[in-house]
Amino acid sequence: MKKTFTINISGTVFHIDDDAYERLNNYIFQINRHFGNDADAKEIVEDIESRISELFQERIKDGSEVITLEQVNEIIVIMGMPEAFAEPNEAEPVKKMPRNKGRKLYRDPDDRVLGGVCSGLGAFFDFDPIIIRLIFVLLVFLGAGSSIIIYLILWIVVPRAMNTAQRLEMKGEEVNINNISKTIKDEIQDVKDNYHNFRSSKSYARGRENIEEVGNVFVSVIRAILKIFIVFFGVILLFVGILCIIALITSLFVTNEFMGISPFHEGLPHYLDLFVSGATLSWFWVGVCLTVGIPLIMLIYLGTKLIFRFKSNNPAIGMSAFGLWVIGIILLISMAVRGFGDFKSVSTTTKQESFTTKSDTLVLKLGKDDYSDYLDSNIDFDGLRIASVDGKQFLLNKPTLDIVKSENNEFGMVIKTKARGRDLDKAQNNARDINYKYVQQDSVLTFQPWFVLPDKTVWHKQEVDIVLKVPENKTIFLSDGMIKILHDVKNTSDMWDGDMGGKYWTMKPEGLELTQRKQASTEPVKKLKK
Repeated sequence: MKKTFTINISGTVFHIDDDAYERLNNYIFQINRHFGNDADAKEIVEDIESRISELFQERIKDGSEVITLEQVNEIIVIMGMPEAFAEPNEAEPVKKMPRNKGRKLYRDPDDRVLGGVCSGLGAFFDFDPIIIRLIFVLLVFLGAGSSIIIYLILWIVVPRAMNTAQRLEMKGEEVNINNISKTIKDEIQDVKDNYHNFRSSKSYARGRENIEEVGNVFVSVIRAILKIFIVFFGVILLFVGILCIIALITSLFVTNEFMGISPFHEGLPHYLDLFVSGATLSWFWVGVCLTVGIPLIMLIYLGTKLIFRFKSNNPAIGMSAFGLWVIGIILLISMAVRGFGDFKSVSTTTKQESFTTKSDTLVLKLGKDDYSDYLDSNIDFDGLRIASVDGKQFLLNKPTLDIVKSENNEFGMVIKTKARGRDLDKAQNNARDINYKYVQQDSVLTFQPWFVLPDKTVWHKQEVDIVLKVPENKTIFLSDGMIKILHDVKNTSDMWDGDMGGKYWTMKPEGLELTQRKQASTEPVKKLKK
């Protein structure tokens, strides 16, 4: 029992027994070796394999399913052995078969006007295709319209000669290795000759000269356009650089704001001195000038070079500019680190006071807001506000009020001030500088709505926390305005701070308890001390 193999030749799959496979493999190896040094070897071998594939397909159509050794030998006899063929003599014509013997009708794609039908018929009948074309044209003019239909039918039915073997069959030439090799070489040589003749022709020389002239004109136009574009781009750089320099100078020395850029909401105009100490802020602006100004100056320098087309090979300019820019970056980073360092330590001061009243009910009121009309509406940073009065700016913030049970039978007040600083001593000084006051008139306590930082004081996260101590069974009345400073006041009703205003509250053992009673009359409140 023989083994069978599956092989692929020229895109077609065949089944072949082991003896036939060995014989075919050896034959193709000899073909490759024979044409191995030929420049056209690849195309020749591909066409030979295509012809072998066609011969195999003819034998499969006859009923064979597996290619046998006998069939391979038949194909080798048809194609011929490579060593049996010497180099084709160009003086000797290719051997042809007798007229119409072994010829097949194909459409000739190499000599066609429309579909190659006439040239294919001429090759089949060994007749000049021009005469056949004239016959078709005469039949059309003589009114034989059927000639057009016949031509179209032949165009559709007759296959096109796709490879070298089919072109040889079309011309009645033996399809063997020798003829396939010679045909391919002749075709390639024709292409080379045509290309050489074309390169040697006067029309090619004139065309090349014309193309070179057009190319030179095109290059000149592109160069002119590029020069105009470079000058235009230089004007833009120069204009933008000068405009930004003017904006930078105006921002730093006229409007006291950096080009309108602000870290808070819509703008923080000329308020940075309230948040950063003088020396740190000054060096910060120097860093800004170098970091932003140096690139703008180099932008102007580049624009000038592009406009006036001067060259400067002095590396000192670029290195100096880069060095100054690096210094600016270092200043910005160091000043930022120094600014954050001012918040490193935290300190708290506490002041306790007690007071008496003839009434068992203490009325809590919020004093008049003297700064409401002077607040900058664009700035509200965690309750921190800025007020501008008579050309001066003030930092102010709201205190927080909590209400707890007193340890004795007296009303008491604890005021805690808190602030940050570079070290503990500076943080303590910043906390002590906070001055918050309230006014007591018998049974009425009036609280300031703001605590204001002293003049020339920089913000260090200052806070004021007030704790009101109420004796047990004593009552307080919270006016509506007090809800602005209440902070998480515990009560038995678990009522939210915003709803506690306008009500009486009595201190019970378990905490503040809502009391239903009429509002007590109060005496006029003294004006708040500023």
